[in-house]
Amino acid sequence: MRFLQIALAVMVALVVGIVAVGFYLPDRLRLQRSIVIERPPATVFTVLHGFRHFSAWSPWAELDPAMQVELSGPVLGPGARYAWRSESASVGSGSQEILASESYRSVTVGLRFGGRDTQTLARYRLEPQADGTRVTWFYEADFGYDLASRYVGAMIGGKLGADYERGLQRLKSHVETMPATDFAGARIEYLEVPAQTIAYWSGRSSTDAGEIAAAYTQAYQRVADALSRDQLKPAGPVLAIGRRWDAEADVYEFDAAVPVLPGTQLSAAAGVKIGQTYAGPVLKAAHQGPNGTLQDHLGKLMAYKRAAGYADNGAPWDVYVSDPATTPEAERVVETYVPVR
Repeated sequence: MRFLQIALAVMVALVVGIVAVGFYLPDRLRLQRSIVIERPPATVFTVLHGFRHFSAWSPWAELDPAMQVELSGPVLGPGARYAWRSESASVGSGSQEILASESYRSVTVGLRFGGRDTQTLARYRLEPQADGTRVTWFYEADFGYDLASRYVGAMIGGKLGADYERGLQRLKSHVETMPATDFAGARIEYLEVPAQTIAYWSGRSSTDAGEIAAAYTQAYQRVADALSRDQLKPAGPVLAIGRRWDAEADVYEFDAAVPVLPGTQLSAAAGVKIGQTYAGPVLKAAHQGPNGTLQDHLGKLMAYKRAAGYADNGAPWDVYVSDPATTPEAERVVETYVPVR
């Protein structure tokens, strides 16, 4: 009996001691790590503004290749969500969701671990540098009177800092494989487009810009002639659909298309066909200016697509909103559409 009394007293003393020490432990955890990435803030921000790239640079993804991941919500911005589940104790399960952002400057993420209701915060701060972008990754957790969480915070602080450093190195390596094109300010939007009925001629040329222009001119004339024979009028501005670009083989294949009313039929098409354009999600970018700057416009769109994590989902096309024959070069408007998923 005496032994039991002593054992009970020791246990009570230990519990009281643990609780007492817990009250003296920090009631919050704050840490930050930084790195400079040799890419513009727009690129880094877009990568961090969603989770399609997260598994490629996360310091924890490599710990369990069998980890199950589910993405939900929008691709980018507040509401984008990443949930993970792992049998590995070092990875566990949880979710993170983008809560707020400031374009090209910051992204705030809420995290929940192991089904807990308590939310902690991670934040990325971006600062332009002469050689790229300084990224500072913050972690913030308030434990309040949750003594168990205070002990966990005291134990993981150093390890989490090391994880952050490794993650930033992986982020730097990943982002620096992307185009260095700065697409800040480019008018790019994500939307769903319906199918259009078109009359089109499929053409082919070399990759020389002059030969491409001549091939398109000839193709559009054939479509115009076919419509004229049946006294049909275009239902919208012309489209240029790029089907194949092979620089090595010096081949470019395309469809020169003119929108027509649904149900249109051609009596003597002579190579001109009736078809439908792609319907579904696209990235759309508008360009105003001379044709000589179109390549820069396209480069920005492709750089954005890569940083956002979209995959190709069909042939891109241009819509010549302005008539080149009557619109001054500086005022010409071209809209580019890229099917994505």
